[in-house]
Amino acid sequence: MAEVDPRRDRRVTRRVKMGCKAKIRVPASGETFYGECVDLSVDGLAVRSNFVPCFGERVDVVLMVPGIGAQAARPLMLHAEVRRCNEWVPGYLYDIGLRIVSREP
Repeated sequence: MAEVDPRRDRRVTRRVKMGCKAKIRVPASGETFYGECVDLSVDGLAVRSNFVPCFGERVDVVLMVPGIGAQAARPLMLHAEVRRCNEWVPGYLYDIGLRIVSREP
């Protein structure tokens, strides 16, 4: 059996760089955290925040996506599951990988 390199990106869907504000709510505790969505794909996203989640934890995420011209965009509301959390800035900022479970209409 071939050895798997954990640093290799195993996603098959295309990612889009974002740079928009993100609000993360933890339904289990009611806590809310804020951060920045750095990339988004059909089945997942990466957010940088001071929130340190547990693997498998379910969260609700609201993305304030940019509009087009003068047309404002509606926030994108997602239910997601934590797949990874890596320290980005020691003791301050974390890079959180989330799998999208469902999307609000």
